[in-house]
Amino acid sequence: MRRLLLAIAIVLPALLVVPLAASAASTPARIVDCPGTPPWCFSPNPIQITVGSTVTWTNATGPTHTATSDTGAWTTGSIAPGTTSAAVTFPTAGTFPYHCAIHPSMTGTVIVSAAAAAPSSAPVRRLASGGGGPQLPIGAALLLLGVGLLATRGVRRDRPHRAGEGIDKLPHQ
Repeated sequence: MRRLLLAIAIVLPALLVVPLAASAASTPARIVDCPGTPPWCFSPNPIQITVGSTVTWTNATGPTHTATSDTGAWTTGSIAPGTTSAAVTFPTAGTFPYHCAIHPSMTGTVIVSAAAAAPSSAPVRRLASGGGGPQLPIGAALLLLGVGLLATRGVRRDRPHRAGEGIDKLPHQ
């Protein structure tokens, strides 16, 4: 029972942390209506990601589009209105210009950096409302770990003794 509780105390915080790490690996982009000529554009432009990340494009316009590398290294194929492309993975750092093969004046750029990319409008992280505690996922993980460790300690204390165990330490001696 103690091992089970200890395993739960270790696994639950890990489950809280994994989505945070995984969320940085995939970046959504959109094809949207824009003022001017052409009437459509890629957003955001440029797309900033880290090595090994993927990008998908969602077509939020009426006509079909593509996202195609200027060098021909990759293409999404046709992206029908309201659909999302397959993910394109960027395994190396660099700047990768692309365009719509159907509407060549639609252009964009993917910037892949070796280090973590800083979002262009990074949210300001503030302390928790109590004045200085950790943010919710970290606090929840620590709380679960503490409860799990306390539970395993309590199970150990309340365990009945086996026959012959501790017989030399009777209370009246």
